[in-house]
Amino acid sequence: MKYLQLISVSLTILVASIANGNTGKKLNVLWIIIDDQSPWHSIYGNDLVKTPNIDKLATRGVLFTRAYSESPVCSPSRSALITGSHAIRLGTHDHRSSRTKENQIFLPENFKTAPEIFRENGYETYNSGKDDYNFFYKKSDLYSIMDKKADNKLAKYGKSGQGSGDWSDIKSQKPFFGQIRVSGGKDVGDQLPDLLAKSGYPAVKASQVTVPPQYPDIHEMRYNIAMHMNTVMQTDIEVGKVLDRLEKDNLTDKTIIFLFSDHGSDLPRSKEFCYSEGLHVPLIISVPESIEGIESGTVRDDLVSLIDVTGTSLVLTNQNIPESMDTLNVFDKSYSREYVFSASDRSANVIDRVRSVMGKRYHYIKNYKLDRPLFNYGHREMMAIDYPDSKYGYFAKLRSMYEDGLLNEIQATPFGDRTVEELYDLQNDPNETVNLASDKNHTEELVVMRAALDGWIEETGDKGAFKRSSKSLVEVVQRMPPHWLKSPEFRDFFDEIQPAP
Repeated sequence: MKYLQLISVSLTILVASIANGNTGKKLNVLWIIIDDQSPWHSIYGNDLVKTPNIDKLATRGVLFTRAYSESPVCSPSRSALITGSHAIRLGTHDHRSSRTKENQIFLPENFKTAPEIFRENGYETYNSGKDDYNFFYKKSDLYSIMDKKADNKLAKYGKSGQGSGDWSDIKSQKPFFGQIRVSGGKDVGDQLPDLLAKSGYPAVKASQVTVPPQYPDIHEMRYNIAMHMNTVMQTDIEVGKVLDRLEKDNLTDKTIIFLFSDHGSDLPRSKEFCYSEGLHVPLIISVPESIEGIESGTVRDDLVSLIDVTGTSLVLTNQNIPESMDTLNVFDKSYSREYVFSASDRSANVIDRVRSVMGKRYHYIKNYKLDRPLFNYGHREMMAIDYPDSKYGYFAKLRSMYEDGLLNEIQATPFGDRTVEELYDLQNDPNETVNLASDKNHTEELVVMRAALDGWIEETGDKGAFKRSSKSLVEVVQRMPPHWLKSPEFRDFFDEIQPAP
């Protein structure tokens, strides 16, 4: 049996019947997916930003304060969402994998993704943003509304499988399951403050922010923290446009809206890394008044896995969760996750293996690749080195400060030797700066969470534990500059494979 997966038939039927209230008509489901954004919105207590549209959305439904992503990088997280399953179970854990004909990853036979299930149950489906899934598929199997020319997932690397379609394209009377991307933390530029001003949003300035202790208090850090807050307000503008369109098309009372991010911010220790700042995401589920049993304006502080967006979407529309999925329904009366498990493996050019157990108070991390530091010249740092004027330029400055001895012990940790285990008390150390794994006063928590991780790895058959195939390595070698590939696993391939120019 999968961890906390099986839901009693009676409760599933009960919640499913509640989902549509007395209308007897299927509701639409809309996923608004934010790229790379931490829960820094005003509804989450950030006084430096204003997010009226997102705040209003939360008043119509439920705000989750402790939702965590399956992975701190885009494609494994999105692969887990669309399959409702742990990426390490299905082999979709390496970032941007299955992007060549030679290295195709297939889902188990007869496995159905969320859009396919919706289609089988009478829904039109579309994705107007990126899919970014790490398995082979045909778009037309997942989406009924799309650009037929795009019916091949094997697009050029970097295009991220951009989708197409919109609810306005639907000609039938069927309800829809739609996915929309909003820019989030990816679209950062010096012009952002001016764009915000034109919409009446006061931009956050570098002088206003507080730099957390894991980073040096330098202008570059202040600027990028401020800019991430500004992307939060840009997201609010984009979300507002979507909500206005729903209202104009008389769809607000017919649509269940899920607003969430695929993982945390783009700061140095966030994206690609299994710290809380890389995994903690915003999650709002806004429901029409016709759904009974879900109180508007509710705030929930219990642990939630982001993959439960999938199961909740299915159950709230009178559909069953397949036993092949790990996802749960967050509104089931028996819903409870003692832990949320996450994983980080290959992120672009760097190979790693990290597993995370997020508990109610403590966060446990296990590192498997101790022959390399945490900051191992990932793609953002290599962009900083090759293109100093890029938005990642400050990554190079952090390394320079480390080499010059200008970082304190906490700030220098990611550049040095790694430890097998990390344990953080989120109540007293929310920024995860003090590793308690060797503290005898916390041995009990360490042993319990270590055992929980071992159980998850065994139960999922963690495919990240296996040696990568030569085809999977070649796939990366052929699309990355040679000097970017510093992970030891790539060394044996340079003599026999022509790297990218």
